[in-house]
Amino acid sequence: MLNERLFLPVKIIHLIIKMRCLRIIVVLLFLAAGAHAQTLSLYDLTNLANLNSSEAGNYLIQGKAFKRLYSQQVDGLNIEHYQSTTTKTETVIIGNGIKTADGKLLHLVKYNTTQSKHILDFIAQAPATGLSMSFQGSDATRNIYLFANFLYTVNIYLNNDNSAGDVEVQQKDYLDY
Repeated sequence: MLNERLFLPVKIIHLIIKMRCLRIIVVLLFLAAGAHAQTLSLYDLTNLANLNSSEAGNYLIQGKAFKRLYSQQVDGLNIEHYQSTTTKTETVIIGNGIKTADGKLLHLVKYNTTQSKHILDFIAQAPATGLSMSFQGSDATRNIYLFANFLYTVNIYLNNDNSAGDVEVQQKDYLDY
């Protein structure tokens, strides 16, 4: 009888702890359901700039992270538009670029999101991908961040009202030896 009375407060404490843990888990699940992770990193975007349209499309569709919305012909190039399947707030445009004098296509990858946090994440990721900031400024509608290294030029734009942003990754021309 004495043992049961001593263990009763311990049992109550364990029950309270379990209930708190359950509440915390439920709250975390609700928070996780409302959070949307960024689908692509800046490293992914620079990798896409090295791939042809078919390979880049496969990369985006792999894992069902993006779906192809449509394609269009512009100046002889097949431009393909993709949208995130999870958040619907991210789009990627591949297939565009600049043709060099020797006929090589320097790829341009465009990324757009309505989540300003994603754009801020790209700005934070730039130094880790070997990019150096060459310009930071703004115009009437958006903040402008320009980064570059010997392989890419990356232009990051964030609307002044933080409503949306864009990232453009342009492949640079290099000499083959």
